[in-house]
Amino acid sequence: MTPSGSIALQLALSVVMVIFTSYIAGRVHQWYRHGFERDVAYREGYDQASHTLFQLAVRNHPAASASPQVNRPGTAQVRAVVPIHQLAETAAQHGPLLRQ
Repeated sequence: MTPSGSIALQLALSVVMVIFTSYIAGRVHQWYRHGFERDVAYREGYDQASHTLFQLAVRNHPAASASPQVNRPGTAQVRAVVPIHQLAETAAQHGPLLRQ
């Protein structure tokens, strides 16, 4: 026969082992899930940044013209970048003056 204290000790150790195993499994799952979400966020951020940078480069790149422009010494080309929605609002406010 086994003493009753031994059964209580085995039961307590079994409960502790189940709790510890559950904790470790939860931490591994959390680590795996966080790594997956971080990877997805990195890919989406990289795609968005490259798309935005490409659009910025295309928008600011002057179109190739048939005749090359000759830059006179002492003059510089000044180019202002204005968002398209502001141009539309300005044209609507001032009417046909800007469309000439």
